Amino acid sequence: MGILEQTSRDLFLKDGVYSLWSRDDANPEQTTKAPGANMYGTHPFIMAKATDQSWFGQFTNLAAAQDWWIKNDAANGDVKISTIGTGGVADIYFFVGANPDELTKAYHSIIGTPIVTPQWALGWHQCKWGYSTTQALRDVVGNFTANHLPLETQWSDIDYMDSYKDFTVDPVNFAGLGDFVKEIQTNYSMKYIPIVDAGVAQRDPAVEKYDAYDAGVKAKAFLKAGSDNTTVFTG
Repeated sequence: MGILEQTSRDLFLKDGVYSLWSRDDANPEQTTKAPGANMYGTHPFIMAKATDQSWFGQFTNLAAAQDWWIKNDAANGDVKISTIGTGGVADIYFFVGANPDELTKAYHSIIGTPIVTPQWALGWHQCKWGYSTTQALRDVVGNFTANHLPLETQWSDIDYMDSYKDFTVDPVNFAGLGDFVKEIQTNYSMKYIPIVDAGVAQRDPAVEKYDAYDAGVKAKAFLKAGSDNTTVFTG
């Protein structure tokens, strides 16, 4: 949790820069050099032990991209931390407590508490970009069962969509997807989860009918951009 939520080969962060800017980085392993790698987690929260044995923490609530610089002093064990953001207005919170548990509770009182997950969500889930057909999914499940490996849930990345449009299914490569889902539910009591992108594909209504986009435009549900702030924002 916090700045330590990084993809790294080291338990303790080495000297260097660690970026917080949630994005789908193909190789999120940190190099400690700018620009820092970052995947999905953005938790600008730190905690440390004070000289009087109490604990303190600090949370920087900032939506803008941030770089956090770590400098370790091997001689005395001190760690110097500095940060810079690309903009925005930050709300900075400070916490004090007798132990890390108290700080964690205080932190979650601000950002919200985790939900209680269903039991099946704690089992093995298989998800990978590149399963490009219904048959590929069927083969994955078959290999797990053939080798007596537990599998609670099979996922699909956005490969299953028709031209990467949310709420659609590729009618060619993923023909029979519904039948596959019924098979794994009936035969193995498994779950199936399709990933849905946060960004809705933008399509010109004059060229292609796409209900999700058209309905969003009609409902004025999308972010706006442009000098007049009326143009649908394209990410």
